[in-house]
Amino acid sequence: MDFDKNSAFRGIRALYGNDGFEKLQNSHVTVIGVGGIGSWATEALCRTGIGHLTLIDNDIIEITNSNRQLHTTTQTVGELKAGVLAKRLLTINPLIDIKVLNTKLTTENIDEILKDRDKNVCECIDDIDAKTYIANYLSQHNSNFIVAGGAGGRIDPTCLYVGDVATATGDALISKLRNKLRKEYGFPKNGQKFKITCTFSTEKPIYSSKEDYISGDLPAFGASMSVTASAGLLISSWMINKIVKSN
Repeated sequence: MDFDKNSAFRGIRALYGNDGFEKLQNSHVTVIGVGGIGSWATEALCRTGIGHLTLIDNDIIEITNSNRQLHTTTQTVGELKAGVLAKRLLTINPLIDIKVLNTKLTTENIDEILKDRDKNVCECIDDIDAKTYIANYLSQHNSNFIVAGGAGGRIDPTCLYVGDVATATGDALISKLRNKLRKEYGFPKNGQKFKITCTFSTEKPIYSSKEDYISGDLPAFGASMSVTASAGLLISSWMINKIVKSN
């Protein structure tokens, strides 16, 4: 069938107006990490009319991702996450421009990979070292970006919030990020804002039993799609609104 973007996105045009829709169509967003949070954020960006996406992720789909990751089915196990997700998005919007980078960002390659891709960024990884140097890089480049806090071990999406990394509470991943940014990159102390936006959960994490963890039967904590997807949708909503309200 012929794809008519004005018909397909008429609900988006009704929400944001034709001018807002054109901003979304002309915008490029980079998503770093398309797992439990990033896969949902990416699809929401696509379904809201973002015209250009870059997906950065070198992970392969595993059956253990079934509880939380959008692209995981019994038919996709063993395939690269970003590639599978890109194919899916093209079935939603055949006109979308998608670049897939099956790589991991490092301090050595970040300049090359994010060149011309650092304007609007959703960072959705849980590797704390990578999370730290990516956040610092994007901050130094005055990017419009948001980072994902922890979603594992939680069951209540109503405990998710969006705020500054410096003042986010109750989230161990964001706490580690905050401390590393201060220690390694000189970010301010005493509650001064970092001007880095994040999602965070104030819910106390639920851990698996010590016996099951030690035996290797279970991870330290699980994850609920209700929470990971909600975090991804919060991230996409923040990014979309920033783009629509930009000059």
